Amino acid sequence: MLINQILVKKIGPFMIRKGPSIFVSRKGLQDVVIHKETVENWGAMYDDKRYTIAMILDSDDFQPIRSWLQVPNDILEKLKEWGF
Repeated sequence: MLINQILVKKIGPFMIRKGPSIFVSRKGLQDVVIHKETVENWGAMYDDKRYTIAMILDSDDFQPIRSWLQVPNDILEKLKEWGF
């Protein structure tokens, strides 16, 4: 699914988005951001659910830029297959 030139895929409690980097030092580059649903009262709202960022990856080589929560290996291994 594309939303404003951002690729989005939902897998269980995870939502994966690919789009322009949020980091100033990575201007013009793309990142893959993996969000995880949260029951907390804070976090980004998507489709009436709250999400927190679990991991941010470089979209070229899928190397972690930032990582806060554990993401299952099967999701990480399928990113390329899903078009990220």
